[in-house]
Amino acid sequence: MQDLRNILVPTDFSPNATNALIYGINLAEQIDAHLYIAHVQDDNKDPLATEVIEDRFEQIKHDFLFRRTLRTSLILRHGQTAAELESIIKDKGIDLMIMGMLGGSRRHEANFGSLTTYFINDPKCALISIPGDCRILTIKQIALASDYTMVPVESEIYTLSYIAGSFSSKFHVFTVQKSKSEPEGKLHIEQNFKNLFRYNLSSFHAIDAPSVISATREFIEKNNIDLLAVFHMINPQKDPVKRSVSKQLAFVLRIPLLVVPIQCKF
Repeated sequence: MQDLRNILVPTDFSPNATNALIYGINLAEQIDAHLYIAHVQDDNKDPLATEVIEDRFEQIKHDFLFRRTLRTSLILRHGQTAAELESIIKDKGIDLMIMGMLGGSRRHEANFGSLTTYFINDPKCALISIPGDCRILTIKQIALASDYTMVPVESEIYTLSYIAGSFSSKFHVFTVQKSKSEPEGKLHIEQNFKNLFRYNLSSFHAIDAPSVISATREFIEKNNIDLLAVFHMINPQKDPVKRSVSKQLAFVLRIPLLVVPIQCKF
């Protein structure tokens, strides 16, 4: 299994970005990954003075990195934020990016989270969005949402597998369906999951419900889930419905959401 070596946490120094940073620090320490903390100075959007950014980086080092043995790098880039983050992902070989997201209400979507939703729509690597009110720092129970159409290969989900192995997490694979008929290929895909998560798989669940969002929230609460994982197909013809569901989940959940990009396989 490939190692999870490099984690990126972008920051605009807001409380929500700081919350994501705390999550990233704890995860990087747990799995002994290199943590990159990046701020992009967009000169077209009321940029901070250089000395202010330097002070904020110093505060991060003092408040969160003091006396830690964690390998860290602080990065300052100038330019368009999404483009610069994509460049960092490529240049540093980032395996996982962790970003803040206001939680608890979709009304924030117009004001906050546009950068996070941009990467949810088109992830360049695995991505974890962290709700602003999330205080979960351990990952003992992972829920994996599946529609029983996508079959990943082991090399595509190494980030998810590595996290599960590091925390000895248990997987709960579930699907939400609007009818009681079983999805086509269900047994084949369940066997795939058993092979992929042979040491961590706990259970399979088929939920009959009209609303994916409501059913997912209920499943998370009932099973004390610490992390929800979803797959995103890397495909020129993107599926706007699935991406819309992922974005809705990112805004309404109170737990972290992990988006794993995979190739389209059936």
